[in-house]
Amino acid sequence: MDWQTVDNNVKILASKIKQKPDIIVAVVRGGLIPARLLAKYLLVKEMYTLTVKKQDGKRLVVSSINEDLAGKNVLVVEDVLETGMSLVVAKEYIESLGGIAKTTALFIQPDTKIIPDYYLEVKQEVPIFPWD
Repeated sequence: MDWQTVDNNVKILASKIKQKPDIIVAVVRGGLIPARLLAKYLLVKEMYTLTVKKQDGKRLVVSSINEDLAGKNVLVVEDVLETGMSLVVAKEYIESLGGIAKTTALFIQPDTKIIPDYYLEVKQEVPIFPWD
């Protein structure tokens, strides 16, 4: 997948998002570029990153967001969901801070544990993005 295709896909994804978020949170690393592009197309100025790592078979948030998210609409962004567990954990973390979390990914795989609020399509194979 080339950069132009990514940009076009993010534009399409942005058009599906009905309620403009107050904040966009990228689950890094994969969600970073799609999140930045979504911030551009949705005109969202506030953006943060969240690192989720696998430790001892569990997904854990290993970074933090030091902002008051209470009552804020937060869009949590990933590039592709294989199991979806990083997005599940990120969403739970945002909600634990009082944020109203919506989730998005460009693509999902059939066995993902979470269906995001917004996504483009189901892919059997994990796409190779320009940042991979």
